[in-house]
Amino acid sequence: MSQGETREALTGLRFWAALHVVVFHFGGGWFEGAPGWLTAIYQCGYASVGLFFVLSGFVLAYNYLGPDGRMTAEPRAFWAARIARVYPVYVLALVLLAPHVIAGSMAANSVGMAAAKLAVGGGSALLLVHAWLPPATLYWNPPGWSVAVEAFFYALFPLAAAWVGRLRRERLGWALLALWGMGLLPSLLYLGFEPDGGTATILSRGTWLTVLKFNPVLRLPEFLMGVVLGRLFVLETPAQGRSGTWMATGAALLTLVAFAFSQSLPFPLLHNALLAPVYAVLVYGLARGGGPLGWLLSRPLLIRLGAASYALYILEHPVWLAVGSVAESLAPWVDLRGYRPLFALYLPVVLGVSVLCHWLVETPMRTWVRRALQPWVERRGRAPEGVAAGTPRA
Repeated sequence: MSQGETREALTGLRFWAALHVVVFHFGGGWFEGAPGWLTAIYQCGYASVGLFFVLSGFVLAYNYLGPDGRMTAEPRAFWAARIARVYPVYVLALVLLAPHVIAGSMAANSVGMAAAKLAVGGGSALLLVHAWLPPATLYWNPPGWSVAVEAFFYALFPLAAAWVGRLRRERLGWALLALWGMGLLPSLLYLGFEPDGGTATILSRGTWLTVLKFNPVLRLPEFLMGVVLGRLFVLETPAQGRSGTWMATGAALLTLVAFAFSQSLPFPLLHNALLAPVYAVLVYGLARGGGPLGWLLSRPLLIRLGAASYALYILEHPVWLAVGSVAESLAPWVDLRGYRPLFALYLPVVLGVSVLCHWLVETPMRTWVRRALQPWVERRGRAPEGVAAGTPRA
């Protein structure tokens, strides 16, 4: 199976995961009076971020780990490719949200306190370290916490790749199991000790719960599961490359069932790593082809939307504010400010903006940033044998 064929269904999957998060954040009004199972599916959109982490590790391992277990690009080339991939649109979202964040902070605090919050919140967000600071994690652009977590994953990936690349094939399955246990352990400890007081739910707040949900170290096992999974896929021989129909279909159905019964599952576990093995089977099955589900996710429209899924995810908040302002302006003629009409207006707008942003900002800026970083890439060391220095992969 070619690299393009492997990635198409996974690209479509990214769109549905991003859409689940967007509906979770802003689409609640559409589910008033809906059956309980459907409301539960919408309300656990946070769990789809874990799918992104597993998928990210898988795709990076597939792209950068060769059959011999060595990285196929020099670390600086890898980091330059990652910066070029995520940073331009990420900064665009921060800039678009700046007037709203500044005005809100100035209205709620003294000038000195507002300046301090803006400096810490904005500076940590620009440096992609705000996920390490509980008060700043969701301060500027809430979805950006996961980009800070991914930045930590990218920083560690060359070391993780070296570790996974040295594992014998028969140990990779045990590594997956051990990593799943490591991912669950912090949530189990939280449930046991309840350090914030009381049982944690989706509405709960608390410093320890914030650390549990957003700290990069505590989300690392999910990413590493994806890396190990990608290594397994790279080692799979053509004879073993059976259709992933049943894997993808079964995992997708199990995911939907877990979402539908999410209100009966402990929130900390579902938020972090509970479904990581199910996501792993889903990703692996789709990478194998995925049968009818893989065919559906590989349709041209879904591939295009999947390619724009990062822009959709990171721009959802500034677009929501912009659409809300437009709705306020139109109120004398047509009232679109209710949750249902507002989201009906918002959804096509945010989808269109994400596609345009991918085309007009993300893609050209990726090329520009790579070129700008090329002298830094070429300044140090030489690439692994057989790989040209400074040739990052997408």
